[in-house]
Amino acid sequence: MESTMQSSGGSETLARGAELAVYQCGHGLLHLRVNRVTLTLKPEEFSRLATRVGEAHIRLGARAALRSCATH
Repeated sequence: MESTMQSSGGSETLARGAELAVYQCGHGLLHLRVNRVTLTLKPEEFSRLATRVGEAHIRLGARAALRSCATH
């Protein structure tokens, strides 16, 4: 995912890729776009979501590592 910091029309793109983008509008809300679905979140809601997704990502990685160790 590319990271850009361009402003346009009161909106700042925080991260952008082909299927994912995060931008902050002039009202301070964060917009998480996944394909054709956009979630609009307050900064504190976005922070909680990012934390939960990070936790899930770590657990999936640990699970995969344990499986890899079990097969060797």
